[in-house]
Amino acid sequence: MIGKLGILITILSLVFLFFIVISLGAGAFSKKEKKPEIKKYLRSIYFLLIIIALLGSVLVLFL
Repeated sequence: MIGKLGILITILSLVFLFFIVISLGAGAFSKKEKKPEIKKYLRSIYFLLIIIALLGSVLVLFL
């Protein structure tokens, strides 16, 4: 069985992978000027990923 630490590392690595894929898809690492809609979208996605990481951490560490 995977312990709590293994589950936590898996959750955080998946969130980081989603962050990289979504950022690359939206052009966050490109040098071109980004549209305001894309900036707003990325800000919302980053906020959602932070919530997922925090909730996953709390659930793994306290349950």
